[in-house]
Amino acid sequence: MPLESAKDLARKARDFATADYDLRAVIIKRITRPIIIFTMLFILSGLLIWIVERSLDNAKIVTLSDAYWWSLVTLSTVGFGDVVPISGYGRLIASAYIIVAVVFIAVVVTNIQDALRQYAILRDLGMTGNSMERHVIVCGWSRISKVCIPELLAAGRAVSVVCEDENQIKVVRQVGEEIGGNLFVTFGDMTKRGVLERVNIGHADSIIIATDEDTLNLIASLNIHSEHPELRVIVYVKQPELRKTFDASGVTYVASPFELGGRLVASAAFEPEVALLIDNVSSGIDGHDIQQFTVPEGGEIVGTNVASLRRDLLSKGGPLLIATGVPKKVGGWAVEPNPPGSTEIKAGMILIVLGHGDECSILSSELGLIQGR
Repeated sequence: MPLESAKDLARKARDFATADYDLRAVIIKRITRPIIIFTMLFILSGLLIWIVERSLDNAKIVTLSDAYWWSLVTLSTVGFGDVVPISGYGRLIASAYIIVAVVFIAVVVTNIQDALRQYAILRDLGMTGNSMERHVIVCGWSRISKVCIPELLAAGRAVSVVCEDENQIKVVRQVGEEIGGNLFVTFGDMTKRGVLERVNIGHADSIIIATDEDTLNLIASLNIHSEHPELRVIVYVKQPELRKTFDASGVTYVASPFELGGRLVASAAFEPEVALLIDNVSSGIDGHDIQQFTVPEGGEIVGTNVASLRRDLLSKGGPLLIATGVPKKVGGWAVEPNPPGSTEIKAGMILIVLGHGDECSILSSELGLIQGR
């Protein structure tokens, strides 16, 4: 039985990507099915040879243990010759068993080889899933995801990416190799549950939907929010007029790069240094960065105020506190830039700071704050 070609195996992998299969179960089934059949053949042949030979004079196969010892020795092609059938029917059964055994051994070996090759291809395409936790999922390979994936990796976040085309997998991995970090890439239809389970959506912190098609982004965001209402969903929208539609769908944040880019261009026209500053701090890969931290329950700064925290950060060589965030009663968050010094620090509050990576780390290492939300 010839081995399947790599092209055929790759085609099957693409078929798996478009369906909600348990890939490990499919591959294991390919291996175990012939083994089970062969085991049944082993048991049946031993039983038949025992029935035929046991009552004969000078029989060498008298007990079931003799029969199965003969069956095992014959199967292994060792052929000790200590236990052999002596009747015509026994030898006929033995001949049939040997022929079938040889064929089945070839089938079993071929199936195992094909299954291992197929599993390697599926694993390379990300079809076997991952076990990441508290990670960020990025759906779609677009101009936006080309920027946000390196930023997330540079910030130390584990990232799972769902591409729409298998040819994009290698490109995404090259980006990950340049930055480093924990990156998993697969491909498939992001609106299907099986594909999202492959990137372990049940244990993710947030998901970024960033394809170039607003319709696909909307469908995906609706499906994800309905099944995972606790998950933070960030959606990229090309048409700003659809922003309200996405807001109504329950997503956490709607990003319209053209609006943001337009504001930055306008700012550069009459205050170019401000635009340069925004461009610099919007990236965490190099230089300064804007980061947010959550004040935990029982934190040492709970009950103090913004003024004392600013003084404490200054004395420690820490970052600049530029804003605070508190949850709204109706949902969402209210962010207050440059809060008054009298603002009380409470548990659950978000602190937004500006500084270099080493400066920002002081909030975690010395003040016990939790980065992100």
